Amino acid sequence: AVVSTQSTGDLVKLRKDIEAMERAEKKSGQSQRTVEVRLDRALEEVEKYKSLLSAERAKSAECSNIDKDSFNSLTNENKILQKQKTELINAYKKQMKLIDVLRKQKLHLEASRMLNFTQEEFMKVLDWKNA
Repeated sequence: AVVSTQSTGDLVKLRKDIEAMERAEKKSGQSQRTVEVRLDRALEEVEKYKSLLSAERAKSAECSNIDKDSFNSLTNENKILQKQKTELINAYKKQMKLIDVLRKQKLHLEASRMLNFTQEEFMKVLDWKNA
């Protein structure tokens, strides 16, 4: 009877140990599932941020290309405008030279007319004295 009481006590103790181990295993399983859920959420969030980062990088590269294209376009337009400005300045200078030449020609024509008029009067005076 002593052995059976001791065995029953050992059996009860073993059952309590088993129950405690099962509770600990259950608790450990629950905490493991909680950790796995948190890990999955964190991994999903990492993937979300990776895709956002790649989208922003692509957007930044696109903006950079647009800025470069815009800069190149404006630079080319500026060169064309500078060339037109230079051509207009040169044309203006040529016109000013032409105006000067025309003024001189006008002065020469007027002087020539005056000389011609004076010469005709001189001839008339000579003819008057001869007549």
